Amino acid sequence: MRSSAFTLIELLVVIVLIAVLVAIIFPAMSNSRVVALSSKCQANLRQIGVALTSFTNENNNNLPQSAYGPTTAPTTNGPNYKWMDAIFPYAPSEKIFLCPGDTESKYTAARNLAAGQTSTDYGSYGMNGAYRDTGDGQTPPRSTAAVPISRLLIAEPATTVWIADTNNRQQANGSFGFTWANAGANPGITTSSTGQARQLEAIIERHRALTNVLFCDGHVETRRLEALTKMHSVVDPVDRATKNVMYQFTIEAD
Repeated sequence: MRSSAFTLIELLVVIVLIAVLVAIIFPAMSNSRVVALSSKCQANLRQIGVALTSFTNENNNNLPQSAYGPTTAPTTNGPNYKWMDAIFPYAPSEKIFLCPGDTESKYTAARNLAAGQTSTDYGSYGMNGAYRDTGDGQTPPRSTAAVPISRLLIAEPATTVWIADTNNRQQANGSFGFTWANAGANPGITTSSTGQARQLEAIIERHRALTNVLFCDGHVETRRLEALTKMHSVVDPVDRATKNVMYQFTIEAD
């Protein structure tokens, strides 16, 4: 009687085939996980959009401020709260402020902080506060204590950035948005020396070289940072000077 067994060549062929299958399946599984995390992040942003809209509806069409109280002050269960705390009554939970791809992010709503407790954990998303100089003819979609911004002033809400994936741990006191002063201070796209994902100010490409963005009409898109840095030359209505502006960050017409 002859015993059946694999020959050495047959065994090697099987090993090679298994290795090929593993090489094919593992990247596909990894890509599926990345897509799933990005989809969950987009769902979070849509819910944030609903909460922002609800807040705006109940505040005479005025958009929320990015911060209530000093911007450098930690959030407290009191006056020093931030935009996510302002809209929290309209949000289903604290979890929607945490991107699943931002594994170190934390957020506790101001109203849930104990008396005397402070926090600089602002979750994973930031509000557009770009072109913050008052009276320069470029205006971000956020109110300030002195200048409330009505959503009726947003000329093209479908192309105006409201909230985006951000690196909210980049500052010692935490960060809750992204901002630059004026057209002369337009930031560039940077990559940290530690190999961190690319950033535009605090906006970060968290989802494999892509970032998720909530626009002022409530829809969400996945973008590369280059798509957000596109500029138009505009004549400033205040000083009549021609300036290059990242138009997707202003409420004025593109």
